[in-house]
Amino acid sequence: MEIELSSREKLLLKYIIEEYIKSITPVGSEILKKNHLNDISSATIRNDLYNLEKKGFIEKTHTSSGRIPSIKGYKYYDENILKPKMDNELKLKLQKVFLQRNLSIESIMNQTTDIINNVLKLPSVWSSFSNEELLKKIDLIQISETTALILVITSSGKINKTSIVLDDKIDLNDISTCIRIFNDRLLNTPVSEIKNKLDVIIGLVSNAIHKYEDSIQEIVKMIFDFNENSDIDTSIKGASWLALQPEFSNKEKLSKVLALLENTNVWKHIAYEHFKSGKTTITFGDNYGNEETIIASANIDSLNDNNKYQLSIISPTRADYQQIKALLNFVNEEIEKIARQKNNEK
Repeated sequence: MEIELSSREKLLLKYIIEEYIKSITPVGSEILKKNHLNDISSATIRNDLYNLEKKGFIEKTHTSSGRIPSIKGYKYYDENILKPKMDNELKLKLQKVFLQRNLSIESIMNQTTDIINNVLKLPSVWSSFSNEELLKKIDLIQISETTALILVITSSGKINKTSIVLDDKIDLNDISTCIRIFNDRLLNTPVSEIKNKLDVIIGLVSNAIHKYEDSIQEIVKMIFDFNENSDIDTSIKGASWLALQPEFSNKEKLSKVLALLENTNVWKHIAYEHFKSGKTTITFGDNYGNEETIIASANIDSLNDNNKYQLSIISPTRADYQQIKALLNFVNEEIEKIARQKNNEK
């Protein structure tokens, strides 16, 4: 159950995060009173800071009496407090690029990411994904008394073939029962979502198969033994900016975040999760094993080809959330405008 904060606690959390983003210095009650809350007593501020710390939204460092935001605090800020705000100078630079309607989407994005990298001094990743495959049919063909072939057919016409050996553990009738249930329950399901649905469906299969119940998982694995994600093409720009971030001055930490940039599985996971919502989203590092980073992503629909696109910005957790989120919203809207115009001109 989410802990609710009072209006003053929300305000304090906002000021702590925004002060820390600017200064990279733990924020104390004196700074808060001087810069934001001069009508509130220091004792009241200290008491509210204690409550925020107790609730897990801020943390006290060993080297200072000030506090810094926790991941929980950043998440709450993102979901409940943050109001995207974009720098006008950056907006004007990007608008000049978007006015070049004769350029391809890829060329526009290349110029856009160059500007983002140089202004934010953070790396970006431009990813292209094949449109989502849908499961269309599963067939079973008996080749001989001891062998059979399973065909998994997807919406693009791809056919995944799996040859199986029939023995005292794997029975043709059991496999046929599995396939009938899967065809009934999974028709037109995105391939990337099949695993999430299998846990429920396997219960139905278990009720239908008794003699070979211990072989169900093996049968399921054989049927769905194929790559569930579409192909992904990623272009990474500005990775060298990470070395200038104080959080990554340690070589080991820098190496870890650079490895993250090269991990296509991370981009697949974020894309397939966020294409469902259609929103600009921030994924925190505790979701992918690097707690000191965030990945802010916008999903972009080009409308006129078979691909989906994603623009991501990688930052330390101490990030300018207002600017980054506003920027991605703006890029998303403008690219989709250009795509609609190009589509109408065809």
